[in-house]
Amino acid sequence: MSNTAEISLPSIITAVANSEFEGFVAGTLYGQGWSIIFRALDAQSLKEFVAHNPEESLNALLIYSPDLPGFDPDFITQISKSLRQSVGFSPDAKVREAFPGVFNIPANVNELVSVVRGFVRAPMVRPTTMDQKISRRAKIIGIGSTSSGAGATTVAINLAMEISLLGRDVLLLDADVRRPSIAFLLALRNLKSESTWLTIAEHFSAGEITREHLMQFDEYILPALSTFDFIVIDLGSLEKISDSLTDRRWASTLIHWSCDNADELIFVGRADNLGAYRIGNMVKTFALLKIPAKINVLLNYKLRSRNSTERESSFLSAIAPLKPSRILTLPKDCRDVDKAQRESATLIDINERGLLRKAIARIAVEVVG
Repeated sequence: MSNTAEISLPSIITAVANSEFEGFVAGTLYGQGWSIIFRALDAQSLKEFVAHNPEESLNALLIYSPDLPGFDPDFITQISKSLRQSVGFSPDAKVREAFPGVFNIPANVNELVSVVRGFVRAPMVRPTTMDQKISRRAKIIGIGSTSSGAGATTVAINLAMEISLLGRDVLLLDADVRRPSIAFLLALRNLKSESTWLTIAEHFSAGEITREHLMQFDEYILPALSTFDFIVIDLGSLEKISDSLTDRRWASTLIHWSCDNADELIFVGRADNLGAYRIGNMVKTFALLKIPAKINVLLNYKLRSRNSTERESSFLSAIAPLKPSRILTLPKDCRDVDKAQRESATLIDINERGLLRKAIARIAVEVVG
């Protein structure tokens, strides 16, 4: 079997009793790019469609309501064997307990898409349920780069540190599972072997997500959501985020989870020709997705020159379709960054008065509010 991403166009079968809710589901998912291949009126019509269309059914996600005629837990268990996945929705808590894989009725488009995305991808990380979202304490900030070397990890480390210095409990998560670097940059030995996270300073903890953590991600993330005030996630490169609806690689699951659950996403990019080109490609598809998080764009390595102003204009034009909540800038400060890496330290440890450190500190104040 190939190790490349298993990508296929998702298809949907609806079997929902309430016509208004069925229209909401079908219309929303069609608008997000899914193909609605059948709308069942009862268990018998669904059974007949699956029997006559076995290949299409094997790639289909069934969205159902348990109150449809002929539906019971045994029927769902049997019919699901001929489908890619099945997910149900019901407002009745007792019904949700009786049927496998049934969620509460989503309150809006974002909640519906968040749940359905997870089942289409069949990931190890399921979307956080609506009830879990209500009870969480932590504000989640996902930070990703529009291209390699844009500085997302530096921003994540130092933003987490600055938030902790404001007296808030912060967890810094390395979710760049293919190229983790936080443990190396902060000299945290055996970080990936920890079952949870390490406290590395007052109000400041760090963790590294591995494939093993993803296998039991709920057990990892739910305690963190109630323990910390902020969770800052280093997502690595987001260049291929346009595949998020269908990409089933385990390495992409934290990007998907953050898109569904983060309060803020920060895209870090550089205003050079390649940076503008890459973010332009990313934006084309990403701007069409329904993401509940506020999107911020951070322009790194800002310089003062005529040529840099022209490049920044190109960069800003490229990100316009995202309609970001904020556009942030950071000055270029290679000397302090290099020294911090050599000494396995944060910027405030290297130079409290450095321009880059002070700029990130100002962003932290805005984040904390």
